Amino acid sequence: MIDNLVNVGLSFMTIGMLFGALWAKEAWGTYWAWDPKETWAAITWLCYLVYVHARLHRPTPARNRFCLWFLLFSFVCLQMCWWGINYLPAAQVKSVHTYNMK
Repeated sequence: MIDNLVNVGLSFMTIGMLFGALWAKEAWGTYWAWDPKETWAAITWLCYLVYVHARLHRPTPARNRFCLWFLLFSFVCLQMCWWGINYLPAAQVKSVHTYNMK
């Protein structure tokens, strides 16, 4: 069941990043600006992609343990992308994805 949820989530994340890049081109004139939010979204996407590819190989107890720990790490990256990025100093200064009303 976890693999199915990860596959669906990764699919939605891929679609979201593709359409987000198209929207960014219209809004800011570039597909990718290496903004902290964009960078953490790419890190999260790559982490879940590594998990999916690691699960495709022949399962062994050691590989299953690695995959579960890596899945936990991927979830932490996802939380960083959603919530933690707003607390980074670099994101507060130049990010177009944070909306600080000062």
